[in-house]
Amino acid sequence: MNPPRLPAWFVAVALWLAVGSPAGAHRVDEYLQATRIAVGIERVDLEIDLTPGVSVASDVLGWIDANADGHVSQIEGEAYAREMLRSVALSVDGRPAQIALVETHIPEPSEMRLGTGTVQVRATAKVPAQWPGQHRVSYSNAHRPEGSVYLVNALVPADARIHIADQHRDSAQHGLTLEYTVAADPKWRPLLFIGLAMAGALGVSRMPRPKAFSA
Repeated sequence: MNPPRLPAWFVAVALWLAVGSPAGAHRVDEYLQATRIAVGIERVDLEIDLTPGVSVASDVLGWIDANADGHVSQIEGEAYAREMLRSVALSVDGRPAQIALVETHIPEPSEMRLGTGTVQVRATAKVPAQWPGQHRVSYSNAHRPEGSVYLVNALVPADARIHIADQHRDSAQHGLTLEYTVAADPKWRPLLFIGLAMAGALGVSRMPRPKAFSA
């Protein structure tokens, strides 16, 4: 006996639930801006993904396609990425860090109109080498706040010397402050001990000698 055939509508709904709608990641009227931060000893890397929902995709395309010819060139894509980065603030230990664009990927306009296209912006900021101890990175994104939602997270540091101690986000996730510590590089520890020993010996040798007591 053959098993009963499922109604066509049931199969369609099951497939839709399994695959997910094109805008399943966020609402169709939102511009999702998701940032991942990677902290290094001498740099901070940013991975920013910008995904417009279906109903706002045309607006976002208009911001990127400067000459409105329906095609986004590499120059237009990079220009938009730099504009976006001008709305981003980054500081390390309270000192502003200059952000440089590394790479931009702009999806096809058709993908964006379906709510599946993501603009990928990769950037980096070179910072002075972080000495062992406690440090802080602060990040904020104020790009196109109207209709945007934000996510921000820290990636696991690639350098084992860096340990993230705490993360503080604002309620809308416009910004993130990372508290982290940097451990001393094991290969420098012997030199550090030698330097401390030499400094101690030099301090002792420079101590004034007591004068001899004479009757």
